[in-house]
Amino acid sequence: MTTQYKKFTRLIAKWPVDTTKGERDLGKFIRDKVKAAFESSERQNLDSELCNRQYNSLNKIADNHYRNKYKRTHNSTATGLSTEECNVILSNEVLEYLKEENKGFFAKIFGRDK
Repeated sequence: MTTQYKKFTRLIAKWPVDTTKGERDLGKFIRDKVKAAFESSERQNLDSELCNRQYNSLNKIADNHYRNKYKRTHNSTATGLSTEECNVILSNEVLEYLKEENKGFFAKIFGRDK
């Protein structure tokens, strides 16, 4: 079990954390899940085969295995925005702004939510 934990900690070190997304970040989510799984594993046994499959899958994603295997000829998105523009739009600040814009006129004036 300690070898699996060491493998996962090395994997977590490779996974980037996007601080602009707060609680919605995939890297943070994976860190929390690994921590919870190994904390609870002291009380119960982990399925080593399942653990290895999950590690291999996450490792392939972190190493861009499929991105390198299936090269893209065009770097475009469905929205037509660049990667940087998509990251900005998905940041917490922009989402809060959009949430504020979604409020009605009187809710903005009186400070109440819909």
